[in-house]
Amino acid sequence: MFKEISLSLFHNQELISLLLVESIILFGSYVLYKKLKPSNKIVSDSSDKKFKDLHWTKLDSLICGTITVLFLVVALWQLGDWQLPQTRWQPDQANDSFILEVTDGSSAFDTIYLLSGEGNNNALSSGYQLGLKNVLIEGSNDLSSWDKITQIDNSSYLQWKKIEGQWNYRYLRITAGEKNNVINEIGLKRAGFDEFLPLAVYSSDLESTYDPQWVIDEQSMLKIDPLYLNETYFDEIYHVRNAQEIAEGQVLYAFVHPLLGTQVIAFFIKLLGNNPFAWRIGGVLFSAAMIPLIYDLCRRLFKKTFYAALGAIFLACDFMHLTTARIATLEPFSVFFILLMTYFMIRYWRMSFYEDDFKKTLGLLAAAGISMGIGIAVKWTGVYAGIGLAVLFFSSLIQRYCEYQRAKKSKEPTIEEKHRIEVFPRYCWITLLWCCLWFVLVPLIIYALSYLPCILYRGEGWSLSGVFKQTMGMYNYHANLDATHPFQSVWWQWILDARPIWYYHHISQNVVYTISAFGHPLLWWSGLVAIFFCAYQLIKNKSKMAGMILVCYLAQLIPWMLVTRCVFIYHYYPSVPFLIIALVYGLKCLVEKDVRYEKRIRIFTLVCILLFVLFLPATAGFGTTQTYIDGFMRWFPSWYFG
Repeated sequence: MFKEISLSLFHNQELISLLLVESIILFGSYVLYKKLKPSNKIVSDSSDKKFKDLHWTKLDSLICGTITVLFLVVALWQLGDWQLPQTRWQPDQANDSFILEVTDGSSAFDTIYLLSGEGNNNALSSGYQLGLKNVLIEGSNDLSSWDKITQIDNSSYLQWKKIEGQWNYRYLRITAGEKNNVINEIGLKRAGFDEFLPLAVYSSDLESTYDPQWVIDEQSMLKIDPLYLNETYFDEIYHVRNAQEIAEGQVLYAFVHPLLGTQVIAFFIKLLGNNPFAWRIGGVLFSAAMIPLIYDLCRRLFKKTFYAALGAIFLACDFMHLTTARIATLEPFSVFFILLMTYFMIRYWRMSFYEDDFKKTLGLLAAAGISMGIGIAVKWTGVYAGIGLAVLFFSSLIQRYCEYQRAKKSKEPTIEEKHRIEVFPRYCWITLLWCCLWFVLVPLIIYALSYLPCILYRGEGWSLSGVFKQTMGMYNYHANLDATHPFQSVWWQWILDARPIWYYHHISQNVVYTISAFGHPLLWWSGLVAIFFCAYQLIKNKSKMAGMILVCYLAQLIPWMLVTRCVFIYHYYPSVPFLIIALVYGLKCLVEKDVRYEKRIRIFTLVCILLFVLFLPATAGFGTTQTYIDGFMRWFPSWYFG
């Protein structure tokens, strides 16, 4: 009932139910807020030295926790089914067949459903056991005269294939023309009704290793009108397949990225089964974990809970952050570790080994190096972030050196200056050697060991030569890729939010389900202005804060300006957290100029939240209408949603 009312009133099937749940969470948070009675002293403390080492207050935990939970509810809503047919039939040889019987009085059907994934012996010398190719389906009513219904020559990994027509056969014979075919489940929709015919196995090759019963043993999981909830979509056909192979201990067919992120997906497949919810839950959790991370980073940088909350809300409301969280690809894991490694380096950058605990500075560098190693083991874009870390690190070291030189030139050095003269040479060399360990050796070890659970090649165990061979294979793939895509884009289109990439589209009973990856226009456009403002502050006022933000942002963007292969707007995603930090910095400067801007910023934030809600049909795939797509969501001709 809610779906119909919500679709009619708001052009969003899920909105009323979703808002009810979110309202309960907000009410609970408000009750807790009243009980806490927080003091404004900690919230507004502007003393940098005093503030940066303070632990979170209860108010911080409440605000950040509420934002994170609210995001989690949206990200988990209609994320995917918990069940998908697992068992599968595989032929022992070419032209193996079996016969299914309709056990109902009426045998008329108008749609054949087939789901095909990957077999469990994919290291066959004849190739990988995957999908449907040269599969013949025939029908009969007397077991002697057979009519061809269809021949299937292609299918996509764990995507439902539907063949529509009008047939009336009691028996179906399925013949696998090739040894590499796999069938997970078969269903027959009763003609004119939204239900499936009961099926049984009539006969099969007696010596078959795989029981044909497995193609009809999970009929309760059949869906009349499958959606993204019940199957893979976009690049999930690659990443989920690799994750299944890792989870089942099979040979990896191919991969073009390091495997640590895929192993996270494989972990949840082992834990929850090979189903859409399991594929995607890891991305949701890592995306949610970025919210407390950016909250704490903004809190440390801008020394006020208000600005920390802004950073967390802006990230939680970004369209791409939500869309990417809900699809089983590597971006959530990659961007989380990019943000994490930068978080530790920024904390180091804001310290001085003259004034702060030297061991603590080394600990932050080690944490940044480990995070960088993990990030690179997820996706090579972690290397781009590493360039930004290097710039921040050496700028900090140069500043310490300049302070050391000034102290040496002093005719009557103070106690602080004497300390700098005494410790700089030793601290400098220790720090440099420490960085060689944690930013060179440790990341290489993490990267190499990340391949340990995976079988990269037939008949080969883990080896450094195997890791190197695979790494070179990935490099050659990306360096020599010559491909085009209707939704490819370039870097200047990303920063303008001009060219979304269309992931999914389906129409069912005049309800449209569509998913596109692009940015929140208000956040991305105002954030771009903030980036130019940071450049202005750096040039005119020599603002170190503005320079640091620019380094973090441009470290992710500039490398893509040099790439000539086919790229997409989601490659801009690693820059988005720093775009948001730039925006918060710009808003903070406005408030410092005139406190009345704070009220306008609150209105701006509410508009951002409103747009986030209004665009949920395009970012989360919630059912909507074509009228809403054409009348509201398509702001520009290049914004395509189907």
